[in-house]
Amino acid sequence: MPRKRARLTTSNLDEEKRKNMLNEKLASLCKKAHELSILCDVKVGIICSIPKKTDVFAWPSLIEAQNIVNDYLGFPEHKLVTHNDYLKPIVKNREKYIRKLEEIAEEKEMKNLFNGLFEGKELFNVREIKGLLKLIVAKRVQLEQRKIQLNEVVANDNNVGHP
Repeated sequence: MPRKRARLTTSNLDEEKRKNMLNEKLASLCKKAHELSILCDVKVGIICSIPKKTDVFAWPSLIEAQNIVNDYLGFPEHKLVTHNDYLKPIVKNREKYIRKLEEIAEEKEMKNLFNGLFEGKELFNVREIKGLLKLIVAKRVQLEQRKIQLNEVVANDNNVGHP
């Protein structure tokens, strides 16, 4: 059976061990960043703010790390995006999609009510009546558009027959 590692927390370590652990972790992080910069041919900089210290840890140096950040922010196509800015268009698209689905569902419900009227069903509330009125208006507009199209076809047929 494998041995479980003791979970290290700040409560069971003294200050000196915590500092040593932080230094080891930062050294390991810097080594990984250096490997990444070489393998991928990219600029890598690390800036860490350490609690209870006035200065910051920077790799490869503070000036080089600041230059990397400034270069990154200098490109117009690189923008820092917050979660809100990222999610706003996604939420708007979802809301638009939901409204569209609601309209389709309402239209189908009104068609069912309209068919129910022909079968003798009675209307029970104002919402159903208003929905049917909307449906009737929409159908009337469709009929008018179809009438215009048919009149154009008939007019074109009459013009073709008489030179």
